[in-house]
Amino acid sequence: MRKYLASILLFFAEASLFAVNPVINGDDYANMFNEHLNNGIHSGITMSVKLPLYAYGEQTLTMQDTANGGIAGYMYNGYTIVDSIQIDSAFCILREGIAKHPDRLDLYLGLATSYLYCLDSKNMIEVVGLALQRERKNKGKWLWSNDEQLADTMEILYNRVQEDYRRFVEADQLDDAERLANIAVKYFPKRAEYWNDLAGIYFYREDYKKALEYFYKALKLSPNDELIMANISYVEELLNQQK
Repeated sequence: MRKYLASILLFFAEASLFAVNPVINGDDYANMFNEHLNNGIHSGITMSVKLPLYAYGEQTLTMQDTANGGIAGYMYNGYTIVDSIQIDSAFCILREGIAKHPDRLDLYLGLATSYLYCLDSKNMIEVVGLALQRERKNKGKWLWSNDEQLADTMEILYNRVQEDYRRFVEADQLDDAERLANIAVKYFPKRAEYWNDLAGIYFYREDYKKALEYFYKALKLSPNDELIMANISYVEELLNQQK
């Protein structure tokens, strides 16, 4: 209780400072967020037996067990939460920033990345979903720092969805991967890649019939996609072997 009360008091103390200058742009929110985040999360080289979610897809060093063989652990750029009050305040600030400046894509991605560092996949997926939902409304008219207009923003967002999806799959967090793929399909049902992602979940679960159903939905949207065709061919072969 004390932690959350302190976080709320810190946030409102800063809000009173903002009140002196009622014009608060997206960069103000981003800067305040970064200040709290840097105070709350420290990074450094970390060694552990298992990789955390954020380390998948990043550069890592693998330590070999020379005595017994196999992998003994990993070295990577790790993150440690040292002040949860600072982290909570950072999240509150950036969520308000998104509410006030809903077309600043950097705010969404910054918040999602921070939840990733905190291993909070639920909120990370929610924020990515909010960005996809906003993409439907603003038709790609996203802003970045200094309120500069971005080009090819759907590709930036698409790449982020694919990156997070791969992290979940590699970390064997298939339920999270499924939630992310379902949100992507919900807002962009005509993108074959998202149906292909959803099919992949059922493939990894060895539910080949369901996987094939979604692979065919993807193929219908992208009839010449060689990867999707290869996936269908492979799954059909597996199903034939089961007969």
